[in-house]
Amino acid sequence: MLRFRDAIWALCLVGSTPLAALAQVATPVARWDVDSEVRVERAITDAGLGAAQGVVVRDGKVYAYGDLVLDVPRVGVIREYEQDLRPTGRVVRLTRAGQPLIIHPTGLTWREKWGTFLGDTVASKAKIVRFDWERAWRDGDLDDAVLDVVDDDVAVNGCRPTFVELAGATLLATADYGEIRPEIRLYDPAALLAAHRSSAPGVVVHRILAGPFNQNLHWDAEGGRLICVQNVVAGLGWRLDAIDLAKAVADGRVDGPDVRVRRDTPAGLDELEGFWPLGADRALFAVARRADNLVIGTVRKPPVATPAPGLTGVR
Repeated sequence: MLRFRDAIWALCLVGSTPLAALAQVATPVARWDVDSEVRVERAITDAGLGAAQGVVVRDGKVYAYGDLVLDVPRVGVIREYEQDLRPTGRVVRLTRAGQPLIIHPTGLTWREKWGTFLGDTVASKAKIVRFDWERAWRDGDLDDAVLDVVDDDVAVNGCRPTFVELAGATLLATADYGEIRPEIRLYDPAALLAAHRSSAPGVVVHRILAGPFNQNLHWDAEGGRLICVQNVVAGLGWRLDAIDLAKAVADGRVDGPDVRVRRDTPAGLDELEGFWPLGADRALFAVARRADNLVIGTVRKPPVATPAPGLTGVR
């Protein structure tokens, strides 16, 4: 039987949309094909992260962000860890003047010129907050750190901002959650900050038809690849869909010829939320679950079986 507290937890996970999440709780688990596995090297359970929403590595530290779904009032949080996932004890609560400013953080990204951006998705509505990273960590909140708040009113069921480079220009990528014509969009950050809304003329530079259920994005600058961190169905499953961004922009689809570089669908029924590669297929994963919500692991494809001599069926 589903306990009340578990039901409340479930209500807050999928794009922060309660009715969709409630339907999940009552619906049998869907089935899908998997083609890989994550071999876990280390995992920790950090209840102070709430429902984990993403993870990054910055200045030699790991930063994970989450939604404290059972707090009153509900609020987002960023927590700091050593690279082996030992908590440092440093925390930023995403409040301003004592009130939640970011509740369901989605997408943490930064560039020296533009500063730090963090998305927020509540009831399928998206906003992007630009803030002073160092000031937030000095204060432990966003009281005096907020620089801009942007209405991402073009987004469909949330945003997950990530800086990318394309043809020498720095753009802000984001992607939709859901399965009805989801898009990856590339924004001009200067135009976005000037207008404070993504629907303003000149903000959207490119649109790409994307795969469904995008939880997060990661930019591989060396390879020119955008990695879409996805669920397989609404709120469930692990998928990493890596695309050549320049080819995707030229074609307008992630399913276009030679656009997709690699796609992994590891075994897992939980809700994958965040991904940060560490090299040689090792990566950090953020997972919205009660136990082992931060993981270091290696993505492995199963070996191709070679039939033994005489057992091929060929005579």
